Parts: sequence; structure tokens; C-alpha cells
Amino acid sequence: MQARFLAILALLVSVTPAIAQPEHSDLAAPGEIVLPFHLNKEGYPLIAASVNDTSGVFLLDTGDSDRFLLNRNYIPMDTGTPAGGGMTASGQALDLRWHTGHYTAILAGVLSAVASSGDRKNDDASLSVDARQEQEDIDPHFLGWLGWGFLKAYVTTIDYRDHTLRLLPVNSAPRTAHPLGSIVVSFAPSSPVVPFTTIIGQHPTPAILDTAGWDRLALQPSSWAKVMAAHTIRRRPGKDCVTLRTVSVGEQNVDVVDVERAERSMERLTLGIGFLRRFTSTWDPRDGTVTLVPNGTRAPRRGDCS
Repeated sequence: MQARFLAILALLVSVTPAIAQPEHSDLAAPGEIVLPFHLNKEGYPLIAASVNDTSGVFLLDTGDSDRFLLNRNYIPMDTGTPAGGGMTASGQALDLRWHTGHYTAILAGVLSAVASSGDRKNDDASLSVDARQEQEDIDPHFLGWLGWGFLKAYVTTIDYRDHTLRLLPVNSAPRTAHPLGSIVVSFAPSSPVVPFTTIIGQHPTPAILDTAGWDRLALQPSSWAKVMAAHTIRRRPGKDCVTLRTVSVGEQNVDVVDVERAERSMERLTLGIGFLRRFTSTWDPRDGTVTLVPNGTRAPRRGDCS
């Protein structure tokens, strides 16, 4: 989780075969939990919620391996005990803390859950960070992050057309359909935080799907030289953004636009807000797949890549 939290702070898709549009219904399937979300001005998906008596929003974050990561700058919490730390991408100290008090999250007024991540000794232990900067940037009533540790108990469908998160318990969900034209991405079961492999100009590059991140490509200088030589990158004038042509994702070729360019020792392509909003995605931890079905919408354009 700590690596994910550091990453937090630091598309147009072209598919040749005919596209089958996903089935869409405003009605919940038997046993299905439907949580509405809204997008803030940056495009982050936020779910209305409360923790004990404090109301606010959680950021839906498939790149966070925790169940919940709470913002103790906004939620009244006990002092807690140190849970390790590190440095953020901006150089600030990161102070994670465990709390053993009883913290209950109610999501969208319909789903109640213990707001914990568990510290291996106490399953009900809650994890927190002082997220005052994120509270300023994301939402003034920012409760924290709702992560993959929570979602992996469900077959989860994220539908950006009607802004709903649909949850079916893994032990009762039907098999996930893979309609014609869909992109199926495989990851280590129960952990999409573990990267899968994309191909950029014949260069294998680790990638993650992240609902809480902008599209971003970090490569070492030698790797940048390889992909530039393959003519798969087009620079955006006046911005530190590029367009990636013919990227292989789940054995389908796509174009990815408005990708922030960075040079890092750890190579990774993040397919985030710009990419995912063009799909209805179903995340199935039973076989470790994410099924992406194009929904006919256009990716948002970034105002700034600097």
C-alpha cells in the first residue's frame, strides 16, 4: 500500500473489430449492491459515505491494495500507533498509523463495512494518513481511499455512463462475459496492483489499471530511445504529454492519448482516468481478469501535463 500511496501523490482507444456495446440496466441483479459515484473536476470517482458521524466521500482506488485508507486530518481518530512511513513524490514525510478504535463506513447509504485494513494482528485495525493535501485537491470532505482490498470480495463493475459501482459477492456472481470487441487484461488473482505487460513499439512495459491516477508512462532513458525509434510516440506540442500509437493491451491494439511523460528507474504505464472512462470495466478476482467493453464515450482531454 505504501508504494501505491507514494504513486498517488507524485484515451482514445482504437479497436478494429466491430464493438459489442455492453448490456445496461438501471435495475440491480439479484444480490447486487449498487453504489452511485460522481466525478470531481479532475475526473476522480468519488463515493458519498460516512465514517462514524463524519460525512464525506471516498476515492475509488483500484491501485490501492488496502481495504480502506482513512484521512485522519478530516475524520476524528485516536492517536494510533506508527505503521511505517516514507517520502511522498513531492518530498514530504509520510506517516501511516494504525488505529484500534471502532470505525464504521457506510457507503452511499446502503452498504456498511468496518473501515479497516487489518495489521495482521487485528483484522479490525484501521489504517490512516494525514491527507490534508489530497483533501484540498480532491474534495474538502475527503474521507480517504476505498481500495482493492475491499473490492476483491466482489465481482465489481464500474460503469462510467451512469456513474455506478456494481458489486456482486464472488461466491454468487455468474461468470463474467467477454463480448466481441472487449479487451481482457489478466493480472495476479486478487491483486491488480501487480502489473500486467503491455507492448509499446515492441518494447514490453509493465502496466496497471488505476481509477485514481492519470495516464502516465515512466521509462528509463534507454527505453524511451527504443520506443521513440519505433515511431510509436507522438509528442503533444507545448505539453509534457505524448500519444502512444498501437499499444498492445490484452492482445488488442489501442491508441492512448494525453499520457504524461516521465523518466524513472521503475518503468510503468498507468492506464487511468483518461483510459478507463471510455469503458465499462468488470474486475473479477476469481480468475484475475479485468474485462473492458468500450462504452462509446470520448476520453477527457488533460488541461496540463506539466
